[in-house]
This record gives sequence, C-alpha cells and structure tokens, in this order.
Amino acid sequence: MMHAYIDISVHAFPEGADTLKRLNLVAYGLGFSQIVVTAHSPHWSQFPDSSLPLGVEIVAATVRDLRKKIAFFRDITTIVSVHGGDERINRAACKDDRVDILMHPERGKYNGINQVTAKFAEKSEVSLGMSLDYFWKTEELERSRLLAFQRRNVALCRKFGVPIIITSDAYSHFDLRTPRQLKALAGLLLLTDSEAEIALSKAPLSIMKRRGQKEDTIL
Repeated sequence: MMHAYIDISVHAFPEGADTLKRLNLVAYGLGFSQIVVTAHSPHWSQFPDSSLPLGVEIVAATVRDLRKKIAFFRDITTIVSVHGGDERINRAACKDDRVDILMHPERGKYNGINQVTAKFAEKSEVSLGMSLDYFWKTEELERSRLLAFQRRNVALCRKFGVPIIITSDAYSHFDLRTPRQLKALAGLLLLTDSEAEIALSKAPLSIMKRRGQKEDTIL
C-alpha cells in the first residue's frame, strides 16, 4: 500500500533559501506527495500576499502573546504550529484546541513535556512535532541531549495517545530528506516502523483534513 507522505514544516524564501516551486520539485522527486510551507511568525510579513505560507509557526515570548497570535493566525492559515522550548509556552499550546502542532518542545532546558502537558495535548488534539534536522545541523553533544529528550517525549506521546509528526524542518532543498531517510532517523527516537509511517503520512494528513485543506493542493 502506497502512502501519501507529507513534510508538514518546510520553510521557503524569504525565510528559507529556496522558493516554494523549487522545494516542491525536489520534495516530489524525493517521494513526497506534498509539503506544507510554514513561516515563523516574525517572518510572516516578509511574504507577498500572492505566496503566503499554508502554515505558521508562532514564536511567542509570553503566554498572553501566544494567545493573541493564535487568535490572529487561526483564521488566515491552514496549519497553526507553536515554536516550543519554554515550559509555559509548551503547556499553553497543548491546552489550546486552536493549535495543531507543538513543534520541538525539547529545545529548552528540559525534555519539553510531562504527563500533565501530554494529557492536555491529547484532550486538545494537539500533535507533537519532532524536527529531525538536528541530526545534521547540531554538534554531537547537543544532538545527544536532544535525542534523549525526544525519546522521553515519544514515550509520553505513546502512553497518552498524542499524535506525533516528524519533519525535516527544511530551510532549503538541501535540507530535504526522503521519507525513507526520515523514517530511519525516527527509529533512533525509538519510534516503530509503523509509528514513523503514521507520523509522516496519516498524522499530518489528518490535521490538514481537520482544517479543511482541499485535496487539489496536493502536488
């Protein structure tokens, strides 16, 4: 059975190095059915109206700031992600059912989520986004730290039924990887083959269907 693979967090020019067209062509050649271009909220205004991203990754300094930005972006984007790392932001994102994905919450001092946060995420239908870019972008010590944190988060998601999304988090076509490579890296996070398959296909597709994405946006 063929799966429709989706890389749900890719960054295009002017935030990234390549245009959406270039990223689409390369991703299609690597075996993806679709990519979702996501812009960090500080870069949103840099995109012309004709090429606005499908998703936003909200960067917020406080919980109040986060809620304000969620309210603004919810109606103008297909996917709302939150840039995690701060414990308060992680928890607030998981409690808010307007959020689709909490991205890389482990980028802070600790592993990013706990049992309470995971329960909130499950109730609010917030998925946990795991960027695999650190495997080729970070030094060995930092890579080991993030790997350990992500493994803990996988265990919590499995225990509480929180959907997992895996992504290349690419900023150029050189950062994109094949679905097979991403699934292999996900194995280092102790995801099973079946779990990695879902994290790269059914889970992101479920988010897009829930938010009303039309099928004719597929490459």
